[in-house]
Amino acid sequence: MKLMIKFVFSVLGIVLVSGFPVLIGGLVAGELRLTEYIGALEAVLRGLWPLQEFTVLNMRTNREIPLFPTIGEYIIYSLELLFLAFAVAIFFAITFTVLTMLLKEKARQRIKMALYFLESLPDLLVIMLAQLAVIAIYLQTNVLISKIAVVQGDHIYWLPVLCLALLPMIQLYRLCMLTFRDEERKMYIELARSLGFSKVFVIWVHMFRNAIISVFFQSKKTIWFMLSNLFVLELMFNIPGIMLFMKDNISPEVFLVSIFSFFLPIFLLYSIGEWLVLRHLRGKEAI
Repeated sequence: MKLMIKFVFSVLGIVLVSGFPVLIGGLVAGELRLTEYIGALEAVLRGLWPLQEFTVLNMRTNREIPLFPTIGEYIIYSLELLFLAFAVAIFFAITFTVLTMLLKEKARQRIKMALYFLESLPDLLVIMLAQLAVIAIYLQTNVLISKIAVVQGDHIYWLPVLCLALLPMIQLYRLCMLTFRDEERKMYIELARSLGFSKVFVIWVHMFRNAIISVFFQSKKTIWFMLSNLFVLELMFNIPGIMLFMKDNISPEVFLVSIFSFFLPIFLLYSIGEWLVLRHLRGKEAI
């Protein structure tokens, strides 16, 4: 029931935001255009129905194009990059955290300082360095390990995914380290060590399953951070994704469909995850 209420209010919020240009234009002019705002919302919702017949003006070609199914290809490509990068960031963040937890305190501090320095790098610089590295390798070896831009409708994955995942991975690593360190100080960890369990066993079996729950819920900020970097990524790699589609076909209707296309899978991901976590915790209480 709570999830349904969250979903309804979230969808309502997205719809209300789609009409904000009218309100902002009124505020700039010193007016509160509520009537025009409500009219704009009605126009957006009516304009999208029926979906198959809705068209938008492409600013590059200055021609009308059908929104569906054209927008579907752009949405799918962007979601593929986003979730692949998110999975890569989580995997390496957890792996580095576990390896760091096996080290002594002095070594931990050195690793954390190095990764924190990388976190200060702008996403634009990361992308440019990755592209320059590919060019340098090609000039030295005559081997093209990855394309640095999409041309003629081709899709590239591993280099954009790596660039999109790097900074979120460091953020998640920092979050994982804080969570694992908190778990390390708890009494049940001391008890497990006193019983003779190895450090690796304690981290993987005892600390991991408790710490990962907290990391999962706090990772929502990370995936929204990745969304903010997605536009730069698509621009730098010339990726035919939804961000560039919105830039070339800007309208309240395109904005509404695009935002909802991102909101729905992310909402489902965290809703299912929350349900599984609560089910796990209730199972533990029953035991």
